[in-house]
Amino acid sequence: MSTLFHVPSLLMAAAVAGACVSTSHLLIWRGVRNEISVPLWGVAYGLCTLAMIMIGLRGVIPGFLSIVVSNGLLLVAVGLVWLGYRRFIGKIGRYDRLLALLGGLVWLAFACHHKLFADINLRTHAVSVVQSVYLLAIAYDLVAHRRKEPLPSLSLTVAAIAVQLALLLARTIHLLIDPLDTSTDTLPSGTPLALTLVGSIGFVVFLGLLQFALVGQRSERRFRVAAETDGLTGLANRRRFLSEVLSDLERSPASGAMILFDLDHFKSINDTHGHLTGDRALVEFSSILAKATPHRAVAARIGGEEFALFLPDGNAAAAAALAEDIRRLTHTYELITTNGRLNMTVSVGVADVAEVGSDYETLHGAADVALYRAKSDGRDRIAIYRREPLPKQIAAKRGELAHLMSATA
Repeated sequence: MSTLFHVPSLLMAAAVAGACVSTSHLLIWRGVRNEISVPLWGVAYGLCTLAMIMIGLRGVIPGFLSIVVSNGLLLVAVGLVWLGYRRFIGKIGRYDRLLALLGGLVWLAFACHHKLFADINLRTHAVSVVQSVYLLAIAYDLVAHRRKEPLPSLSLTVAAIAVQLALLLARTIHLLIDPLDTSTDTLPSGTPLALTLVGSIGFVVFLGLLQFALVGQRSERRFRVAAETDGLTGLANRRRFLSEVLSDLERSPASGAMILFDLDHFKSINDTHGHLTGDRALVEFSSILAKATPHRAVAARIGGEEFALFLPDGNAAAAAALAEDIRRLTHTYELITTNGRLNMTVSVGVADVAEVGSDYETLHGAADVALYRAKSDGRDRIAIYRREPLPKQIAAKRGELAHLMSATA
């Protein structure tokens, strides 16, 4: 067992693992130059590698290098890992760089207190505490960021950090119960301490793999969002809108309401004020629409100046009330242009699943009919699709037939 858990050998194994992860990060950075976190992690693992080698050579190289410098490098490495995660989630604090180095500076300050520093137990506790603070800070940031960017590997990273914190706590408790000889200058041995070191090696490798996964998942998510998002307005595009509406209709075929919006006289806006102003009009209306969109509803730009909103739990009355709020906000909004103030208006068509059924094409067609009616009635208004009673349909058919017969006579 002593051969299996030979601490210097384990430290060299940790150094090899750190070197592999460091090299992989720096190689991957060539393809993801926009992720500054990747080289930070690469440098951190490089410092960790150097620290493990120096600690493993304790008794061969001077104690200043194998104890003071090595652990200082290790804590700076952990600080850089924390800084890398801060950059990854988009948090940039004024003093982040200083805080990343603070663990190493605290260690150097502790080393200046020769009486306390001479106790190997206190040194081990100090390293564990600083590591734990950085790991807790990483976990806190990742948990908070997960709502904004739900990448699967974020949860796994937090879980891995929790395991590593448990190992550090176990090592601390073990040393409190069975402290090492304070006068020893050699590497501590024993199965419990060796097992925590094995766990740390696994943590380094697994954390590196999770970092690769995070970068890959972010890239995949960005490509997917770009493929499903309108580039100008940031709303869902037609493809995503259709996918989500079909899913909602399949899940709840008895409820839902479709709302179609069309900016009035949009061609005139482009011709009079220019296409840049037209784009601004689209963006501003999209902002109004997005802010008014309730939870679980999906809003999209489905054509040039045409927008859609689907309420999976709505009906004609609720959809009309929401559409009226959006119409009123659009009517009162003033767009500042080089030619003065520009007032926008929007025409709206509403169709209810309860009225026309859950077939998407029929529902969209009904909302389109209502939209056309709103425009023909004078624009800047809302029309709700109503299926005409049978007598009116018969009368309309008779009128069409009479017109056809008179035309052929």
